[in-house]
Amino acid sequence: MKADKDRKLLVVCGETSGDAHAAGILDNLKRLNPEVAWKVYGSGGRKLKEAGAEIMLHVSRLSAIGPGAALGNLGNYLKLRKSILKRIAAEPPDLAVLVDFPDFNLPLARRLKKAGIPVCYFISPQLWAWRKSRIRQIKKYVDLMLVIFPFEESFYRENGVQAVYVGNPTAARLAGTVEKAASSRDGSPSRPKVALLPGSRVKEVEQILPVMLRGVEFVSRERDIEFQVFQAPEIKREFLEEIIRPFMTGHSLEIEVVESDPELLALSDCALVKSGTSTLEALLLEVPFAMVYRLPRLSYLLLRPFVRTRTFCLANLVAERRLVPEFIQGDATAKALGAYIKDLLADREKQAAQKKAFRAVARRLGSGDADRRAAEVIVETFFKPSGI
Repeated sequence: MKADKDRKLLVVCGETSGDAHAAGILDNLKRLNPEVAWKVYGSGGRKLKEAGAEIMLHVSRLSAIGPGAALGNLGNYLKLRKSILKRIAAEPPDLAVLVDFPDFNLPLARRLKKAGIPVCYFISPQLWAWRKSRIRQIKKYVDLMLVIFPFEESFYRENGVQAVYVGNPTAARLAGTVEKAASSRDGSPSRPKVALLPGSRVKEVEQILPVMLRGVEFVSRERDIEFQVFQAPEIKREFLEEIIRPFMTGHSLEIEVVESDPELLALSDCALVKSGTSTLEALLLEVPFAMVYRLPRLSYLLLRPFVRTRTFCLANLVAERRLVPEFIQGDATAKALGAYIKDLLADREKQAAQKKAFRAVARRLGSGDADRRAAEVIVETFFKPSGI
C-alpha cells in the first residue's frame, strides 16, 4: 500500500470500549502521520467522532449483552452492514480497522476482502476458549490481528495468522495503582478486608453472589472480617442490597456495597472474583483471590461441550499456569469458598507467593499504551512507502 497524503479508513466497533480504542488508534495515527489527511467513516461513539470520524451508526444502537438483546438489535446490524457495503463500493477505504464485535465484524471481514480491502482486526475474539473453528475465517479474511494478550500472538502464529501483541489496556489502565493504594494506607492495624466481585450482569450476580455470601458467612463465624461487595456500573445498588439483606439479618456479618474502584480493590487482603476481566484486574492489583463461576444447570450443560479451554480464569490463561483456584458450578459451594478464604487469610506465605507470581505476570503484560502500539504496527504494516 502506497504512502499517500490522503487516506481513507473504515473503522467498525460495536460498543463503548471499542469506541474508546478506535479513537485512541485514530488519534495516534494522526500523531504518527501529521502530514496525512485522514478520512474516516464507520460505526462508533462520541470518542471516535471527536477524533474526526464520520459516524454512520452510533454504538448505543449496536451494543448488546446476551442473545435476546442481540436479536433485538438485528435490524440495526443489518442496516449498518448494508450502509458499509454501499459506502465501500462508492468510496473504497485504504484499510478497514475492525475492533472487537466479532459476530458482526468477522462476516464483514469476508465481504471486505472480496472487495480487495485490507483488514486489520484489533482485540481478538476468544477463539482459544470458544468456537475455535473461526480461525479459518480469520486466516482467510484478516491480514493482521492485533492482540492484547501475549499467548494470543503465539496462538495465531501457530495457526498461520499474522499477529502482533500490542499491549494490554487493563494493565496500562491500572499501572501504578498498587503503589498508590499502598501509599494511602495509614499504617494502623485493621480488620482483614475481603472483596466480593460478583459480576456486571444481573443473571450472573443472581447465580454467583448468594454462594459468595454463604461462603463469607462461613468465615465470619470464626473471624472478625470486613466484607465489601463491589458494584459494577451496570448493576443497581438496590439489587445488590436486596440479595445481601437476608445474610445480614440475625448475623454479625458486616457487608458494605462499594462502587468498583481499582484503588479500593488493591487495599483488599483477598477476594472472590467472578470469571472474566475482573480476575485479570485482581492479578494486576496483587490481590490474592479465587475465581467463582456458576450458571443455571441447563445452560451449563448445553454450553460446556463447546468450551475448548483448560481454564475458565483469564488470569490463569494469561499466566499460562494455574495460579489461582477455580470454583466452577458444583465446586462453588459455601464450604469450599469459605475454607479457601479462611486458609488464605491465615497463611501469609501463601499470600506472598501468589502476589510474587502476579507481579511476574504483570511484567510480561507490560504497561504500554495498546492503542498507540496498534497505530504504530498499522503504519509499519500497511502504510510504509515500500508497501507490502
